[in-house]
Amino acid sequence: MREAIQAGFQYVMVIAGLAVTIYRLVDLIRSPRRPAMWAMWSGLLMLTLAVAVGIKSFWPNSPATFIIQHLFILGCLAAFEWFYLLTIYGTRARPAEIRWYQLAMYLFTAGMVVSWGLSVIYETPDYNDFDYTAYPYVLTMVLSYTAAMAASLLTLCRLSWKWSRIADRVWLRRSLVTLTISTGLGLIYTVHHGMFTLLSAIGHTPPYPQGYEVPVIAVGVLAALVGLSMPAWGPRVTALRLLIQYRRSYRELQPLWEAFTAAMPMIALESRPPRWDAEFALYRRAIEIMDGRSRLRGYLNPELAKAAEEAGRARGLTDAKLTAAVEAELWRDALAAHEADSQPSEKLIEEPPTGNNLAAMVEFLRLVAAAWQRPPLIPAMTPR
Repeated sequence: MREAIQAGFQYVMVIAGLAVTIYRLVDLIRSPRRPAMWAMWSGLLMLTLAVAVGIKSFWPNSPATFIIQHLFILGCLAAFEWFYLLTIYGTRARPAEIRWYQLAMYLFTAGMVVSWGLSVIYETPDYNDFDYTAYPYVLTMVLSYTAAMAASLLTLCRLSWKWSRIADRVWLRRSLVTLTISTGLGLIYTVHHGMFTLLSAIGHTPPYPQGYEVPVIAVGVLAALVGLSMPAWGPRVTALRLLIQYRRSYRELQPLWEAFTAAMPMIALESRPPRWDAEFALYRRAIEIMDGRSRLRGYLNPELAKAAEEAGRARGLTDAKLTAAVEAELWRDALAAHEADSQPSEKLIEEPPTGNNLAAMVEFLRLVAAAWQRPPLIPAMTPR
């Protein structure tokens, strides 16, 4: 059961990795002069290959598959480091601390390769189940790999966390936070892997299989794939959310707009807005409603406004909801007076505080539309 779950995780990671890698490659072919993005793409490719090589049903455990997979893993981490460094520092010198981390990673990687070569020559370990007490070169190889991975993940985690706090773009910040979580899970994996290996080497094997750490690193890898691709698809998610929001607000303002255009058809602009531009259609509808309101200024009853405000407060309405409810009462009464050809008054009511931009105006009109759909606050005074 555990092996089936592990294989399932691997297949999901390979599919996700291929999708992100192909997506990024198409983007790079369109605009190839970006060294940092090529570094990231190389990291994604090596990460996907590392997971694919680890699928036992296709690639049985052997010395060759072991070293290839682990070199791919360390190579992808190094590529992600260079993606960060080229993005942040460009051609400038890296901080000394970062250089030391990278040097440690490269030295531990070299130690892993040398230990692997010695184990192949002098030892014949079972790559399905390492016996660390009997094979010192294998122990050195695994510990060197774990240390190299930890050095790289620590660098990536610190860089992700540092820049997530100052990133000015929402989806870039979310991407960096996701990568911080991903590399943090990787660090948890390396600490556990190293401790498990050392305990096994001294004859104190923990009372559970080492494979329990696989879901941790699997979730970390999936989080890394999501985080690395987030700046690309994240804005599209925002655009879709805004599109849904604009269309919902457009429908919510429909009753108000119909009431005003039925009484004053001239406020409706002749040309229809493009069907694809929901934002423009919404803002145009809001402007038409406010234009209708301005044409009814002489019909707005100050006494009704005071009575409606008192009735609204009695119902527990406050702030913007109270103002919107009063406006709904005024507009009902004004439209009825306009339809009855009543004489406009010279006493004008100030316009409500609808904000200093179209988005704030739309939000206020949504509140008015909601109040419009409810029963009047003062039924006895409306309609005229």
